[in-house]
Amino acid sequence: MRIKVILLIILSFLNFAFSSAQKNNKKISITGIVTDNRQRPLAGAIILIDGKRTNSVTNNNGIYKLKIKSDADSITIFASGNRVSTVPIKGRNKIDFIFNEADLSKRNVQNNEASEKQVDVGYGTVSQKDLLTPVSNIDGRGGKYSAYRDIYAILKGTPGLIVRGNSVQILGPSSTFSTGEPLYVVNGMTVSSLDGITPTMIESISVLKGSSASIYGSQGGNGVILITLIK
Repeated sequence: MRIKVILLIILSFLNFAFSSAQKNNKKISITGIVTDNRQRPLAGAIILIDGKRTNSVTNNNGIYKLKIKSDADSITIFASGNRVSTVPIKGRNKIDFIFNEADLSKRNVQNNEASEKQVDVGYGTVSQKDLLTPVSNIDGRGGKYSAYRDIYAILKGTPGLIVRGNSVQILGPSSTFSTGEPLYVVNGMTVSSLDGITPTMIESISVLKGSSASIYGSQGGNGVILITLIK
């Protein structure tokens, strides 16, 4: 009898654990529309869940729809024109976003001031002051780095980077360096190596880390190095 009771307890525990796992892995649908304050749809806006980029973007009508884990906390919309908004999900299945054009116009005026720096994050430019983590920028125009041996020699002098030969690591949110190579993006295309890129080919380099790199999802976990080549 005692063995039977113990078996029943074990089976009940396993059933509870299995049900909890199923609940945590359950997917729910979430949808909404992204517009400006004139009700004009914003197409191509990127969707992030809990700070991680998804494969979903808004369509031409500004509508997004995706499946997320039931325990997801927040949703972020990254739209063109430096517009970013994050709200808690709180179990909702429909969340709309309205971006205020007046605020955007004010920001664009500020961006034109000489003291305002713009950062290319691969999906347009973002004000450096609006990013939550530092971004290093290198301006390669005017042959400034033409005397350097290769691109790795340029990167070696950038704060927050450690370069050993052709290997690059980015300082993480803490005071330690990441354990893997960053994501390399050249003219909007992901590449596996920077070999073959000479200093005279470079227009600019941006180094993203932490939340600034989160729009690239898990690929940006070790940071992102964005390179724009001279056309």
